[in-house]
Amino acid sequence: NIDEIPLDDKKTYDLYQRGQTNGTFQFESSGMQRYLRLLKPDKFEDLIAMNALYRPGPLEYIPKFIARKNGNEKIHYDLPEQKEFLFDTYGITVYQEQVMLLSQKLADFSKGDADVLRKAMGKKNKVLLDELKTKFFEGCQKNGHKKDIVNKIWTDWESFAAYAFNKSHSTCYSVLAFQTAYLKANFPSEYMASVLTHNLNDISKIAFYLEECKAMGLSILGP
Repeated sequence: NIDEIPLDDKKTYDLYQRGQTNGTFQFESSGMQRYLRLLKPDKFEDLIAMNALYRPGPLEYIPKFIARKNGNEKIHYDLPEQKEFLFDTYGITVYQEQVMLLSQKLADFSKGDADVLRKAMGKKNKVLLDELKTKFFEGCQKNGHKKDIVNKIWTDWESFAAYAFNKSHSTCYSVLAFQTAYLKANFPSEYMASVLTHNLNDISKIAFYLEECKAMGLSILGP
């Protein structure tokens, strides 16, 4: 049952760590494969984050994400309270939901206010963001957070607004991606036969995936 496969399957993560994702969903590009080999993902949260980061804008944060994941750069939080929500992304804000949760934690935003902040960021509504900035600073000041640190957090969020992504969307994409990678890792012959069948009308893709089969050590002409 494809909906019951384990999301901690070692063979699948080995496949991702080798960057051998040709024929799988979402992680197939050469650039993504290169980053996967550097990142060496070993948990599902890494895949969710990479899915969200591998887009124009947040792409520049991937080297920092990889360095922190591998222990080559210290994970830093502007405030200790951030760790609860930024731990899985190594101190880097990746998702809209993280901003929503942090605005509630740091400045006592209501869930409604946090959602308004998410929408304002998504639509890049400067007027509304300026209003929320005042509310955020007041709430943070009330909770004893230093103004210079709060200002840095907000400035980071303003930059983040240009590429903010929804974690729930990235998770859905990553589940489907993992399912395809799981099948390729655990049932390589059957999966690649399906990939080839799906691309029967595109000779260039057939040639590409036949080469992939050879690289995987699969017989393409039968026993």
